[in-house]
Amino acid sequence: MKSRLLGAIVWASVLACSTVALAQTTPELGAAAGKAVPRTSDGKPDLSGIWKTASSKVEPMQLTAWAAERYNYNKLPKGEGARTELDPIMHCYRPGVARIGPPLLVPASSIRVRIEGESVPFPDGPAAFDVIQISYAPQKIFVLHQYNQEWRQIFMDGRKHPEVFEDDLLTMWWNGHSTGTWDGDTLVVDTTAIRNETWLDNQGHEQRSLHLVERFRPVDADTLEIERTFTDPIALAKPYVTRATLKLSKDLTFTENVVCDQYYVRKIGVGFGGLLGINDHPWQSVEENPNATWEDVEREEQQEQPSQRVPRQR
Repeated sequence: MKSRLLGAIVWASVLACSTVALAQTTPELGAAAGKAVPRTSDGKPDLSGIWKTASSKVEPMQLTAWAAERYNYNKLPKGEGARTELDPIMHCYRPGVARIGPPLLVPASSIRVRIEGESVPFPDGPAAFDVIQISYAPQKIFVLHQYNQEWRQIFMDGRKHPEVFEDDLLTMWWNGHSTGTWDGDTLVVDTTAIRNETWLDNQGHEQRSLHLVERFRPVDADTLEIERTFTDPIALAKPYVTRATLKLSKDLTFTENVVCDQYYVRKIGVGFGGLLGINDHPWQSVEENPNATWEDVEREEQQEQPSQRVPRQR
């Protein structure tokens, strides 16, 4: 009887020591790397604040035959990059959710500031504008981007994505329709209904049926990792992934930045591309008619018969 009692006491001591050791090896999220991640009243990580990209990695794309043909047309004949006259951004199109990042994937020539009435390229280029601000609202999370003052709303109320019709632009958005859920301490954002006029990057890669899944993971109170996975059955043979590490900035403030400066559109009567000596034609019409004007496109649209509403293929 004494030996059994002694054995029980020994095992209890071992279990107590193991519990203490386990507690010491599993600190609160962020404690090892820095300050613990702040939390909201419901216990979820508080990601609010202004975050600037510190480093990023973009994996190579694996394209379908269709996307490879489009890329070969859009890219520069020599060197890296795309033909500026074909970039939708340079014709006053919004950059789209893939390019605003993070990481920010836009041409340096699209970032301009007005100095003494003149529009000039920003000296520090895209890196200075690779900044986002996250804020919370009831059942929503908002992400404001420094570049072009783009913004996104992430619905956190459990709603489903709306049905998308290819011939109805009111069912699609430049930055897509986003819903969010929590996977432990990681915010998972699912985005669909993305307009297909936008490119995936600066190199001329196009998309047609894009789906984006993002994972916002706080490392500590001052560090946020964002992984973005893109899929598109028409353009991508395999998922395309980008990763970015952002640092919290307590003294950074947003500056005004509008890609298509409406002041110059009214004054000169051309799109942003015209400021750079680019023919101001719709980028989709370059192949069919390099000299097409916006009036030509409007005339063609008026002549087209309304098509039957067909849901987008997914």
